[in-house]
Amino acid sequence: MLSVFRAVRRELSQEGGTRRYLRYAIGEIALVVIGILIALQINNWNEDRLDHRREHEYLDSMLADLREDIGRIDTAIRGNTHLANGVGELVQMLDQPLDRPEAQRQIYLRSIVYTYLYIRVDFSELTMSQLKSSGGLRLIEDPDVRRAMLKYEQGLSFCKFMYTQIEYYFHTYEKSQKQLLNMSLARRAYAHIEENYLNMLEPLETFEPLVPVGQYLIDDDPKRVAVYLTDLTFYRTAILTQLSFLKQQKAMAEALIDLIHEHYGID
Repeated sequence: MLSVFRAVRRELSQEGGTRRYLRYAIGEIALVVIGILIALQINNWNEDRLDHRREHEYLDSMLADLREDIGRIDTAIRGNTHLANGVGELVQMLDQPLDRPEAQRQIYLRSIVYTYLYIRVDFSELTMSQLKSSGGLRLIEDPDVRRAMLKYEQGLSFCKFMYTQIEYYFHTYEKSQKQLLNMSLARRAYAHIEENYLNMLEPLETFEPLVPVGQYLIDDDPKRVAVYLTDLTFYRTAILTQLSFLKQQKAMAEALIDLIHEHYGID
């Protein structure tokens, strides 16, 4: 093709057809420009197609993360609600006289079961991390979906911050608990929970035969009881606050799933 153009150009030049040559040259330039524009358009079309495919891949992955998070949040909400209620019972009992052995035993059982641990949520953050680190967030074309994703990530930060608060109060009451309770009687009960930490959510009656009769309190010093009660109250408040954040996070996850389905038609 180029050899034909060169031959025509040579022929026109030899004939002295300046105007005809200029028209031909302009036409040749126009053809080259059009060719370049077509090539750029094809390249842009390919880039857009690849970006669109990557966008949907990220959204599919995000949906999987959100559904996994919802399942874990549900487990944490159920479990920590159960534990917070148990700690609430324990706080009420500690505010009563502790002179009866049965009262001491009930306090001991609840201290062993409901304060052993709390349930964390390990959020699925892989997709969001990939989007931010690779600059892929720009691929999410819909502004409402993009904003909802960033809002969800911000909520994760609040939830993780609250875990640091729970951890602090957990270790605080742990010290006052050891100063008040005879922990040697808890070995079998702890062994049962360590088999599966979710065993702490079993009915309290399950632990009755696992805790032998004995001296449950190291002493009944009112000051130590008061410190333990105060520490547990702060711990329970932190758990309840976290529960509120988790419920909000679940609502944001469900809203984001609905938004992706509505705007992209992805299930």
